[in-house]
Amino acid sequence: MDFLNREHEQSLIRAELEKANSRFIVLYGRRRIGKSALLQHISNANTVYYLADINEAGIQRAFFADQLSAHIPGFASIQYPDWNTLFEQINLRLRQRVTIIIDEFPYLVKSSPELPSVLQKIIDLKQNSMYHLLLCGSSQQMMQGLVLSRSAPLFGRAHRILSLSPMEPCWLAEALGIKAPQAIEEYSVWGGIPRYWELRTEYPSLEEAIRELILNPYGILHEEPLRLFMDDMNNAVQPNSIASLIGQGCHKLSEIAGRLSKPATSLNRSIQNMIDTGYVARDTCWGESGRNSKKTLYRIHDPLSRFFFSFVVPNQSKLNSGHIDLVLEEFINRRSLYVSHTWEELCRKSVMKLEINGQTFLPAQRWWQQSQKKGSAEIDIVAESKDGHDLLIGEAKWQSKHHPDSIERELTRKLDILKPGKHYDRIYKLICMPDIENRNDGNTLWRNAGFVC
Repeated sequence: MDFLNREHEQSLIRAELEKANSRFIVLYGRRRIGKSALLQHISNANTVYYLADINEAGIQRAFFADQLSAHIPGFASIQYPDWNTLFEQINLRLRQRVTIIIDEFPYLVKSSPELPSVLQKIIDLKQNSMYHLLLCGSSQQMMQGLVLSRSAPLFGRAHRILSLSPMEPCWLAEALGIKAPQAIEEYSVWGGIPRYWELRTEYPSLEEAIRELILNPYGILHEEPLRLFMDDMNNAVQPNSIASLIGQGCHKLSEIAGRLSKPATSLNRSIQNMIDTGYVARDTCWGESGRNSKKTLYRIHDPLSRFFFSFVVPNQSKLNSGHIDLVLEEFINRRSLYVSHTWEELCRKSVMKLEINGQTFLPAQRWWQQSQKKGSAEIDIVAESKDGHDLLIGEAKWQSKHHPDSIERELTRKLDILKPGKHYDRIYKLICMPDIENRNDGNTLWRNAGFVC
């Protein structure tokens, strides 16, 4: 699969490397998100790329010195007693400035805990005048702790810190050569992780790829979410339990805590960590304070993790017994409902792309009400214009059985229940369906799957 997108990240890194003074850059993100591919894509003849592994410090230094030999003849013929000596010699012996990239930097820190302090000293004393330094890592928690924590030696030293995010569905459509509706379905399983897309291209259909990559106990992605949790969290037991419950329909903190027989306050740190690393999202009802726990729901944000905790975890015994096709059939039967959740999330996210009569909008939220007296109601999309004068409400329907006119009438009914707490100059309605014709009818907008791409 060809290298896709990341133009913005490339331009930011290259702009730093073109500066007159030596730069210190940090890049981090979850495994398989494309960090190494990005780094190799921006590398040139003046780049030293070193991929760290799990080894003793002395062996790591020897491997690192070997990579430097292309720019410093004979550099690997010397045994360096410590990292300070090695970096000191790099600066002394280089004859032209290079860019040193250390990929999977946390592996080095595990064998050499003193290394961040060594680099702090080098940067503070400007002893790296002959090289730019770019550190990269997959352990999000560890990278944040090494650079973003106020107590970390390297805190405040970086000239640029980039957290690599998952890619958008439009790039998946390009990677697989498919149209927007099919890209939404694929995205609901693989998310925005390029390596998953690359693996997907080896199979003729989405169903076959799911069967062999995820459901098959020997599939390369069968335990991927568990490995991600172990990478990014100190203790993965509680996050794994929380994700399992969310995957089975427990979306309130009180429900999750009750099922675990623990006080809700004891889950706060784990849930916040899962949010910070992108695996879980917190949805607050539009118009409510984020502190109102009764109006807050949790969902698994990462698509592959959501699939895993929805279909793999509850069916592990079946899968281990060889009944893979039974679980695949369960997914096929629930496919439309499963994809509809991803569709709703993508539609909310895409609202900020809209411009209506010169107005743009704040991030969209859900709104819901569960009341015995007033009845239950839910609106998929609610967003206020940036100037606060207009309101947008919308519905995202993945299944084509819904008729657009009936959706519009239902939105009008729900608006009466919502009763916004302020007067708006205009209230726009947004109808999102995968196979509808894009058009604007007065204050009603109709958008198809291309809207999220």
